[in-house]
Amino acid sequence: MFKTNMGIDGIIKGRRSVRKYKNKGIADSLIEELLDLARYAPSSMNGQPWHFIVVRSEKTKKKLADIKNRYCPIEKQSYKADFLQNAPVIIVVCVDKEKSYGREVENGVLATANIMLGAHSRGLGSVYMSAYKGDELELSREIREMLKLPATVDPITIVPLGYPDETPELKDIRDVEEMVSHETFSKR
Repeated sequence: MFKTNMGIDGIIKGRRSVRKYKNKGIADSLIEELLDLARYAPSSMNGQPWHFIVVRSEKTKKKLADIKNRYCPIEKQSYKADFLQNAPVIIVVCVDKEKSYGREVENGVLATANIMLGAHSRGLGSVYMSAYKGDELELSREIREMLKLPATVDPITIVPLGYPDETPELKDIRDVEEMVSHETFSKR
C-alpha cells in the first residue's frame, strides 16, 4: 500500500480508510509533520482557525469510542468506533468559531484531508470520522466537554492514525464522466 516517492496523484488515489493498526507507536516528530501539513490547508478568509488535540491516552480513546458509538446512525452500525481504542494516536481537529467566518466544518475538513493524505504518504493509515453533525449537537457537545474545549472551539473530525494492519480493498470509483456536466446539470 505504501510506496516511497509517491507523487501527489498516487497519494490521493492510493489512500484508503484503515481501521486496523499494528501495535506500534508513532514518533512525535511524525505527528508534528502531519500537523504542520494541516496548517497549510485553505481556510475561510485565511482565518487559520485550527486547534489539534493529539490523543494517546487509552482512557481518552475509550471515551471517544463510547461517544461515537452512542451517536452512530442506524445505517452505520457496521462501522462502530471501537477500533479507536487500538489506534496509537488520534488527532481531533477542532476550529475556533471566531476565526472560521461561518465555515467551521469546511475549515476543519480541509485540514483533516491534509493530515490524512500526509499520513498515507508516510506509510500511516487513517480513517475520516466526524465529530460534528449540525443536526446532532450532542455529539460535538460531549466531545467538547471531554476534551475541555472552550465554547468558542468546535470539534470537527476525529482522525485515528497507525501503521496499517490490513490492506483495504480497492475502491470502486465511478467514471468521471458520470460526475461532470458542462454549463448546466445534466444527468447521464
